[in-house]
Amino acid sequence: MTAWSDHVTAPFQPEFGLLWVVTDPDEILLAPSVAEVLAARGFEIVTYRDPVAFRHFYETVVFDCSDDARFIVRVGGDARQTVPWDVLDAARVDAISIPELFSNMDAATVRAIGPDRYDDLWQIVTTRSGLPRMGSIGTKDFIAANIYRVVPDLLRRPTDLWEQTFDIFFRSSSLPLLIAEHVATRACRPDGMTIDEAASLLSDRATFIDRVQRDWDKFAKSISLGEEPGGAVIPFSLPGIRISLDSMVLDGTITPTKVDTIPSTVPAWMQIGMVRDIAAVQELATKRVERLRDDIPTGDAGYGAWLHYAERYAEVIDGWRMSATPEDELPSAIVELALLIDKKFFSFLETGFDSLSSNSFASAPSVVHQVAPHMAHRRHLGEKRQALIVVDGLALDQWHILERRLHRDRPDLLIDNRSCFAWLPTVTGVSRQAIFAGDQPRTFAKTLGTTSAEPNLWKRFWINEGLAEKGVFYAKGLGDKGSCERVLSPAVSDGVDVIGIVVDTVDEMMHGELFGKQSLTSRIEHWLDFGEWTRLISSLVDAEYRIYLTADHGNVDVVGMGRPSEGVLAEERGERSRIYDSDPLRQKAVSSINGARILQPGGLPETYRPLFAPVGKAFIADGKHAVVHGGTSIEEVIVPFVRITRKENS
Repeated sequence: MTAWSDHVTAPFQPEFGLLWVVTDPDEILLAPSVAEVLAARGFEIVTYRDPVAFRHFYETVVFDCSDDARFIVRVGGDARQTVPWDVLDAARVDAISIPELFSNMDAATVRAIGPDRYDDLWQIVTTRSGLPRMGSIGTKDFIAANIYRVVPDLLRRPTDLWEQTFDIFFRSSSLPLLIAEHVATRACRPDGMTIDEAASLLSDRATFIDRVQRDWDKFAKSISLGEEPGGAVIPFSLPGIRISLDSMVLDGTITPTKVDTIPSTVPAWMQIGMVRDIAAVQELATKRVERLRDDIPTGDAGYGAWLHYAERYAEVIDGWRMSATPEDELPSAIVELALLIDKKFFSFLETGFDSLSSNSFASAPSVVHQVAPHMAHRRHLGEKRQALIVVDGLALDQWHILERRLHRDRPDLLIDNRSCFAWLPTVTGVSRQAIFAGDQPRTFAKTLGTTSAEPNLWKRFWINEGLAEKGVFYAKGLGDKGSCERVLSPAVSDGVDVIGIVVDTVDEMMHGELFGKQSLTSRIEHWLDFGEWTRLISSLVDAEYRIYLTADHGNVDVVGMGRPSEGVLAEERGERSRIYDSDPLRQKAVSSINGARILQPGGLPETYRPLFAPVGKAFIADGKHAVVHGGTSIEEVIVPFVRITRKENS
């Protein structure tokens, strides 16, 4: 417990009330340390969005729970004007806000840092006696210096700004745009760099990585030719920056530049970012695997550490497949690494998966059902047209195949690569529905196992966010030749506000794949050659839609362990998970299936109880090889979360 969480959670004691309704427009209850304390006290935080879904939850879950069950209903608007009177009558009602907690600071500036940093700011503010009341500029200076360790007036040379930008990136603390604009205005900028450009580099991870990649390519090619890099290129030779470059290459953040020769005079720190042949690529891949083995998140690591690790792991898998043939098998070092990862990752899921839903979705979603709420949050901040693309079954490593094609066909795109957790079990009828519902699976319990309700769930979410029904569009079956023109073009032409679409192609190819993920890679490349993928993205970007892309689940190579003979015990019989309607039936199955795993996410209905296959195995014919999904491996669970815009509009 911290001083911040202690102060915020002080009223919420079980002895004061088991049901609370709280007006919380600034997502204070979703701040990590606050949510953790409330969870430890047994409170489940429920965000009020859809009146129909909430009524169902209230009647079936709150009423049916034991006498000591504890709930906090979090409302973004005024709870007394939103929540039904009978709920208010049965609950303790409270309100909490930034102006109340940080009364000496400009509220808009404080809100810009987001719930993840409220704790840090509180620690600083409460240990400083006699803080004066600060306006907007004073609050920006205070937050920049004390939270982000940036003092604009000390950035007196152009190189200072570059070093500061790299330092911010490696502390994983990109500045909020409001703070970044303030810093960019006061700092000394390189010749020709505008305030907007500097602010984007300081605040937007994708903009920064894109600039580093482009400048490094220019720098490396010039050095390989024995020339001095010309133009306004990042000064990579600065000590702080060249150390950062080494890490960015090993982590897969930037791609080494292909050159014809590497002069003998080139120092070692440059060589790691330059490759001449396949041997150099393989040597780099070996270094990355060794580093991943050493960096597997430990037991106390949070979800962010696992997301970052999965992104690095996907880069390694993708890098190997680029230099392999369809018949090649994964190197033993990667196979052994996957086994080490799986044990620790499953342990994290057991203890950490349920808490993902309590995380703030303001900066990015933690789990896929937060993607739509994140889009709605961005819409409230001023975004206009938005499109969500769900590429069914796309693993994080396979996203890079699609990304490379976009970079080739549309070099004007800015692609912000992140990741989030799929829902467990990682099947379409659970995880994809959660994406379009914008809520946990228990809110659509009646349609679990199908996808027929997705159009209505998607429309209902956005109608509750204030959009007219005609401004919301949903379609699936995208990806086939001509589907973009046939299915999507009418909606784009009509200027629909929010578009949600499913690209089925990867999942369809996966279920017919007999020769493993490496062979699936070749089939994905062949599909991309038809051009429908590029046409889809281009039609949306050119119509000024901000694109959000994710997947409902990934996929993994497995070997069959045989199909359990259970009669009618299992309600659903998947390849990597089987579903039972009661715990006794599931426990009975565990005793007969060697190595089977039990994991019960809190957001599933009580009558939906999954049983998962062991690592590398599936409930299919004994010894059969296949590419499947539904289980708990990092390749199935952590999926892409990507934002795509045009560079000039980013």
